[in-house]
Amino acid sequence: MHDKFEKATGRSIDDWMEFFGDPQELSHQDLARLASEGGASEWWAQSIAVEIERMIGRRQIGQTVTGSIAASASKTVPGEWTEVFDKFVSFMENKQLADAPRITATDTWRYWRADLEDGSQVAVDCSEVKGKTRLSAKIDKLASMEKRDLAKEKWRALLNEFAETLPSQ
Repeated sequence: MHDKFEKATGRSIDDWMEFFGDPQELSHQDLARLASEGGASEWWAQSIAVEIERMIGRRQIGQTVTGSIAASASKTVPGEWTEVFDKFVSFMENKQLADAPRITATDTWRYWRADLEDGSQVAVDCSEVKGKTRLSAKIDKLASMEKRDLAKEKWRALLNEFAETLPSQ
């Protein structure tokens, strides 16, 4: 599990732990900033900070920096990413949501966000990855770790169901 840190940054997670000194005294932001200053890319700096927080007992797998519980699921599918996103929006029209979804866009991303009936929230982002489309769902504000597992299964199945509606390429 920890080999990924050494492969990506040249330091094992234990080396990063030593680099930080006493991580209990450092906030998540401090850990990420120091990891970045220590040579990790921004993405890896965040991953290192999260893993260190898990190691020192500050957070569990699936727990965000604010203490809420989150889950994620993703699916890579064929097709031009903006067209796939539009199809995803249509696919989600008849799903039960607490409120209308919020859709935003940049030149390289599309976002679909919604409040769910159980009080949790979901954000699905869509982008082009090596000529395909990646849809990534992040479900936040889950009530328990059990709900996390159920949300992960549900969104994985939902993304797979959506993928089956797309033409194969």
